[in-house]
Amino acid sequence: MWRQVSRPALPHWSSVPAARRAQRFVLILALAWAGAVFWAGFAGADNTAVQPDVPPAFETSDITLLPGGARPPVTFTVKLAKSEAQRRYGLMFTSDLPDRHGMLFIFETDAVLRFWMKNTQIPLDMLFFDSAGRLVSLIRSAEPFSLSPRASTGPARYVLEINGGAAAKMGVQPDARLLLP
Repeated sequence: MWRQVSRPALPHWSSVPAARRAQRFVLILALAWAGAVFWAGFAGADNTAVQPDVPPAFETSDITLLPGGARPPVTFTVKLAKSEAQRRYGLMFTSDLPDRHGMLFIFETDAVLRFWMKNTQIPLDMLFFDSAGRLVSLIRSAEPFSLSPRASTGPARYVLEINGGAAAKMGVQPDARLLLP
């Protein structure tokens, strides 16, 4: 025999008092925020500073920077980052950079270049030069460990990374030049 069982109807949203709706809304927002924070912890887990077993080998060279104006030339001893692996590694995990030392990133052609400071422990000045050695742009004291991209303002082929604040001490001007051996 068939029999209909009456079920209590669920209250319609509009029949719930406003204060109760507000409490539910706040609870839902709090749960959504907690979930986002929880998952963000997992999403950022790969940003830990785990140093590779073997960093790439770098050649070194002496280069000359003409800061511009009437300022005297400055010679730097730099590691050369020519390969993709070397450019990707860069100055990561470097805790100290002696004065007048740095890294020169060398690319095949001029292009707008973007850099970040992932796993880089010290602030760096980034000087972008075109294939003729003219200064394209300068980023001063890039923040360590930052994942914010920093880009050249125009096409560049070379990027010289030196200690943060060194460009200001040398008085680098817009007409600065990079001289390669």
